[in-house]
Amino acid sequence: MHIPQTRTHDNLVCYHTQLYLQTFAGDNPENYGDGAADGFNDHFITPEAVSMELCQLLAYKSVAKGGPAVGSETLDNASFIAYKFPSNLPSGVDFGPCSGGAAIIALKGKEKGMIPINPIPAAEIQDYDRIGFVIESFSYYFNPNDVPENAYRYVDLALNPLAGDHLDTDIVRGDVITKIWKNGCPASFANSASAFFPQMVLEKGESLPMGTTCSIGEALIYAGSGAFFTPNINYKAQFTTDPGSFLNPPSAPGVFYNAAQKLKFKVPASVSNLSATTPYILITNINTAKGEKNSEMSPGGMNLSFDISVDKTLFWDSTAADNVFSPQLDMADRPNATSGEDNLTNTARKNMIFHLPTVLVR
Repeated sequence: MHIPQTRTHDNLVCYHTQLYLQTFAGDNPENYGDGAADGFNDHFITPEAVSMELCQLLAYKSVAKGGPAVGSETLDNASFIAYKFPSNLPSGVDFGPCSGGAAIIALKGKEKGMIPINPIPAAEIQDYDRIGFVIESFSYYFNPNDVPENAYRYVDLALNPLAGDHLDTDIVRGDVITKIWKNGCPASFANSASAFFPQMVLEKGESLPMGTTCSIGEALIYAGSGAFFTPNINYKAQFTTDPGSFLNPPSAPGVFYNAAQKLKFKVPASVSNLSATTPYILITNINTAKGEKNSEMSPGGMNLSFDISVDKTLFWDSTAADNVFSPQLDMADRPNATSGEDNLTNTARKNMIFHLPTVLVR
């Protein structure tokens, strides 16, 4: 995992925050709860910070200018590659579109994130009307006052996880995952948003992680209680068997692994037609005619910005009076679904649901 520092570059993608109407999964954020008819109170928490793990940024020309039909966008028919995470994998090794890794780009929190992009030639920029994000996951950071359990400090929604033959993982698209940091990572990762904001690490007097000194475990969640699964053949959950080696291990005993019982999030409908290794590309329209030229930094370049909202993206049913999320330690907060799908579709259950953010490029 690469954690780039924010830096100035000739051509930048910049990020800002603002409300939009619909999530990538097609949900209206106003309808996240399910009411009190199920016998439980609706509870919501907004993450304090959010990032995306960006693998590639693509641009597509309009159909009139030779671009693909709307809804048929792929990696191969992209008109322009604005960003691709630099990979050092050997030729022929392919675990999907995010094989080589992803850049952690902070979208909301301490400061906006930036990445260097290849500029679309100025003479052609008016020909483009869509961009595509190839994102490994969206990642939420929750404040310890809202979520006291450190194992839930960072929650990922997997969109393009590593996939392919001979890969030791049971994580698939649509899984909800939490980051469990090894002891070699900065201690502040366990209870702050410093994993998104490298300057916070330095402010706390810690060293930035270099090379392989900081690694993580990816924890899958049991939809029936909010506990974490113990190891399976391809699911290396050492944080349940050797918790002392991790900064933020689970707070309660694990549950025997069952793929059908993994906590899931609602994915866009188009995902159902994709194989595990076919990339899901988040497509959004842009209006290059209104693009703000960044003449000081890059004549002929353009600043691309988008608005993001993560309001109430964590919803759960609870009998507790407080609005503190603690499923491992507080029985009142524990879900009771029989499967990941049951949790998403059966409102009679004691649900626990993480939603995708809402995004609008401008």
